[in-house]
Amino acid sequence: FMLVSRPFISLLLVSFGISFLNAPRYALLPVYVEADLLRTPVFSAGLKAIFLILGGLFALPAGHLADRWGPKRVYLIGTLTPALAALVFLSHDPTYLAAFCIGIGITSGFDSAGGQSYLIRAVGPKLIGTASAGYFLGNTLGTSLGNLISGPIADQQGYAALGSLALAGSGILVLGGLIGLPHVQGSPAQSPSPDAEKSTRLIWRRDVLLLLGIRYLPTCYWGAVTLVLPVLIYRATGSNTAVTTFSALSLGIAACFQLLTGRICDRHGRWGPILIAAAIETISAIGLALWHNSVTGLYIWGIVAAASAWSLSTTMPGLIQLIAKEEEKGKLVGTAHFVWSAGMLTGNLGGGWLVDWSPDMPFYMGGVFCLAAWLCGFGLWKGRAT
Repeated sequence: FMLVSRPFISLLLVSFGISFLNAPRYALLPVYVEADLLRTPVFSAGLKAIFLILGGLFALPAGHLADRWGPKRVYLIGTLTPALAALVFLSHDPTYLAAFCIGIGITSGFDSAGGQSYLIRAVGPKLIGTASAGYFLGNTLGTSLGNLISGPIADQQGYAALGSLALAGSGILVLGGLIGLPHVQGSPAQSPSPDAEKSTRLIWRRDVLLLLGIRYLPTCYWGAVTLVLPVLIYRATGSNTAVTTFSALSLGIAACFQLLTGRICDRHGRWGPILIAAAIETISAIGLALWHNSVTGLYIWGIVAAASAWSLSTTMPGLIQLIAKEEEKGKLVGTAHFVWSAGMLTGNLGGGWLVDWSPDMPFYMGGVFCLAAWLCGFGLWKGRAT
């Protein structure tokens, strides 16, 4: 019954709206930069680096504030992200683009830390796997449907029309979140206790370090994929629609695997899904490296990469809930998002540099990182079992 509660349903709707309106930023930013601004993938990586760095940095205080203020207030700040993303497509000036990316970085940190903190506090441990799948499903379906719509708009009406429509939708989203999202209980503000003082050393615990390894290493690969695949597909086809169709298809299939992963986590535990997803991500990297010059190969192995990456992400809230104490949950959510942002930054910058050197190198390097993530998952499983 907790999964049909008003807080959880409201969270899903807001999460879907944010992802739907954010979709052009994910799929079309590197294409927009190359096709309209006549800049290289390295320039796209630099823009993404701005909001990835700040997104990670601001997730840390956002996690603390979610514990003290309650997750709703923090999450509402995150609902401003799509409006800033829409403004990116309305500007050709690098100074304005950088300013909007700074805003995206700040608000996206609040989006991720606030949303996942809200999820963890709105749903009990017995259903967190399925609830996490539903939460990330809202992200993937929103992005998928947003891409199906945004690609044809960009091709037929231009990027300015796309940005204007997204900006109007963002205003509706912010108002809907403010009115419709109920409060869930956060930890009450209080003076630091001995346990809270111990939580300041949270990241040095072995189990937390391994969890952060699972979060960082495959995200490096996924960060490279999100930058490199749209560019390679566009170079091969010359079509924005081909890029967004791939993104929509891959995320739609990934959504199915998220639901499956969530159910398996609730019924059989999360260790199997973690190890299987990390192994499949490693295989997808090898496939993309070998078939990087084939549109069909990019589609097939890109879909495998998306399904395994999002399945692995689905396990994270439950893993945080398992490892963190009550007063540590918001902090660990923020820390995990900081690590995720660092991974996306590493992957974007590394992928943007490597793709111009050799198109297959981002994927070979990603395979090494995903294998290391599998080893972290195995080590965490063995450590919890003993």
